[in-house]
Formats: sequence, C-alpha cells, structure tokens
Amino acid sequence: MVKATLFVNDAEIKDVPCKIYLPERTHEKPHLVFKPSRDDAARVMGAQKGAFKAVVYGFDKEIQTTFEAPEVYFSGVRTKYWGDDISETTAPGEPQDLLVIHPLSGREEPQKTDVVFWLSPNKFLTPCSMCSTSYTGKVDYEWVRTTKFIIKEGVTLDFQKHFRSKSTPNGDLLQWSYLVACTELDTPANDVKSVHDNLLHDIDDFLLLAGFAARQRTACLGWTATDNSANATYYRGNYCFPVGKNSDLNDCVVDIRDFEQFIEVCYPTFLKYENKLALRNALYSAVPSKENTIETAFLHTFAGLETLILDYRRIENLELVMPPTDFTEFRKALQGFISKSEAPKLEASQRASIYSKLGELNRVSLREAFEIFCKSYAIDLSDLWPVFGNKEVVGLVEIRNKLIHGDPFPHDIYEALFVANEHLKYILERVLVRALGWDVAKTKVTPAFLEMYCTAIRDLPRLQECLKEYLSR
Repeated sequence: MVKATLFVNDAEIKDVPCKIYLPERTHEKPHLVFKPSRDDAARVMGAQKGAFKAVVYGFDKEIQTTFEAPEVYFSGVRTKYWGDDISETTAPGEPQDLLVIHPLSGREEPQKTDVVFWLSPNKFLTPCSMCSTSYTGKVDYEWVRTTKFIIKEGVTLDFQKHFRSKSTPNGDLLQWSYLVACTELDTPANDVKSVHDNLLHDIDDFLLLAGFAARQRTACLGWTATDNSANATYYRGNYCFPVGKNSDLNDCVVDIRDFEQFIEVCYPTFLKYENKLALRNALYSAVPSKENTIETAFLHTFAGLETLILDYRRIENLELVMPPTDFTEFRKALQGFISKSEAPKLEASQRASIYSKLGELNRVSLREAFEIFCKSYAIDLSDLWPVFGNKEVVGLVEIRNKLIHGDPFPHDIYEALFVANEHLKYILERVLVRALGWDVAKTKVTPAFLEMYCTAIRDLPRLQECLKEYLSR
C-alpha cells in the first residue's frame, strides 16, 4: 500500500491509499486499487479518468521507487457504508502508459542505456534454441539462430528470448519465455518521452511488416531501460495487445527462409512509401489484432484493399474523368436533356433524384482504378474470386455492398461467405506484397501453392454458383 496523488478534473487529491499490482507476464497489464476518503470519494466517483503519481521512500528517506501514469480510467467504483459516519470506497483504476522508475543512487553519470522492448509472439523473430538438462536439473539453452535488424540509423534491434520464473504454491518452479528486442540508446533510462516519440513508431512499423510476413500480428508491449542512474519500466497503454496465436510455420505469407531478405527489400520500400497511413491501414486489415465475425472480417479486409486503391487513384490522378470546369458544362447539358425527356416522362421528384447523382459520373470508378492498379503492379488475380463480377459470377464487391448496407446472409450461405473471405484475404496479401516490392512467386499466395494446399480454391466454382442462385432469388 502506498500513498498516491490523484489529479481529477483539475483537482489534486493527495495521500490516497493505493495498491499497485504489476503484471508477471509482459502481455498482461497493471492495475490499481484506490481507497479514497469519504470526501475524496465523491470527486473520484464523478470522474471517468484522472492522472496518478506515487513515490515510495526507503528507510534512509531516499526515493526508492516512483510510479506515474498520465491517464487512469476508473471503473466499478463502489462504496460500502458501515454506519452513519463510517464508509469505505474502493476505486479500481486502469493506468495507461504507467512508468515505474527505480533510482540507482551513488552511480556515475549514464553513458549508454540498455533497452529491452517486450514483444508479442512472432514465429519469425523468435530465436531458435537447443535445450539440454544436466543431472542436477540445470537447464541450458544454446542459440542456433538469432535475428538482428537495423530499423533506423544508429538503432539495431537484437531479437532474443528472455525467461522468467516463479515458485508455485506446491513448491514447483514455473518458467516461461517471452520475445524481446534489445538495443542501446543515448537517451537516459527515465526519458520515456524521447523513446516514445523518436523510436516507438519505427518499431511499430517494423513489427507490423514482420507480422504481415508471418501472418501473426506483432506489437511492442512495453520496455525496461537501464543506465547508470536508474532502472525504468514502461507499461504501454491505450493499445490493443495482439493475442499472439498462429505458431504454424507453414501458415505465413513468405517462407521463414526468405524472411530476412523480405525485410531487406520491403522495409526500405515501406519507409519510402508516400502515404504510410494508407499502407499501415491495409497491413492492419491483413493481420487483425483479434478474431472477428466472418462479416466483420470481410468488411475489414475489403476496407484495407479499398484504401490502397483509393490512395493509388489519388497519386495517379485517377479521381476525376474530366476537369471540373469541363464537367460543369457537360452536367448542364445532361440536366437539359433530362428536363426535356418525354419518353419516358419524368416527374419532378424523379428528375431531382437523378440530378443529385450526376456528380458521381465524373469520378473514375473503383473497378477501373483497380484494373489499372493491378496492371501497373503486375498483379495476377485470375485464379481467385473476382473482386468485380459479371453476369456469370458474383463479385466480392457485391458481397461487400450487401454486408455494409446491413443485409445479412442466411446460415446456409455461410460456407460461400467464408470462402469468399479467404479469397479476399489472398487478394489483399498479393496486392500488399507487390506494393512492398516483393515477388509474389516467392510467397505462399502464388496460384500454384494455393491450388495445391487451399481447399477454398478447389471449391470456388460450386460456391460461386450457390451465391449467385441466392442473390438472384
């Protein structure tokens, strides 16, 4: 129990008893439990969030540990009344971006800072090891494959596997491992802002690309920084931690043997990409952080594909069919023709409805932009479910339009919807691979690979016919 200071609605509440629970594992998050007085409880209960700071002093009255979080979300605040003037309030809090600093007194001025970033699982970045156990029970690990990458000038990430352990109530020793990225910085250990502003975004981008290659969303969860004057631990907040599933080395976009070369080619391409926001959005869609319903997954994946096409259309000036001044004259001519139409004769309300749609005629269609995009990047999608259909085949865009307008599919069509979503995922992956400058032939989304290992390819004609029959009812 420590005495904390809360900042709520521009008010400072001092000496609030607080319990701080720090997680054992890197993928877990810290939480707080405050016990404010009766007067202070009213201010806490009336607030959704606040800020938090606490200082722990040692027996020598020197600072032993400091805790600080710029945001704490309160939830489930409750008060128990034991009498007229006796009550107890419990206010659980979820700290975001919690920083814990342990000063190291009596040390010389810092020279370098050792930083260990905690990462969610990634099967490509995790080093391979051989384990041996001696007759005494000692366990030794020999690393047979390690990975290092330069993510920006002067910053090299060394990916390692670290271990933690604890004794269970029955006396057994429980040990677990987790993925980390180690580096050295000139920034002081307690200067979290510099690391957050100058490096964290680069790490996120690199991990996003590595996660795409492995089909395993990967993120930085926090870090520990140590120099000669302090040891600082940062728990990342306001961020969704990936679930870390998919350890199958066969379920990936590129083979693990090509991963390093993939990063060497694609990471510089990513850094040079003009609209990184669009590229990030497409990568997020390709590697979601959690499982979704089939309908949500389809819409999310299609949004990633559409983001890239719309960005390409903007870059290549494919947004308008003709200049706005020319279209203005053309629009006037169309309105004149519509107003004089006699066969059929149009009511005023019908003409008004048509007039409101005329502006769309000057926009290059998504289909046309997509076809130009595929031709420009030499993307072959002929073996997959067509994005835009015809009289014979229902296109993926028609499924998207039906879903986004709230028209649900019946359960007997879900197999077709599932396969359509699989094809859409492969389409987005091929498009991203080419946008990043990689050869589709060196991936696991090639026509030959999918035909051999993917049942969604073999069932395509039957399910397309099934969906066509449903939509034509």
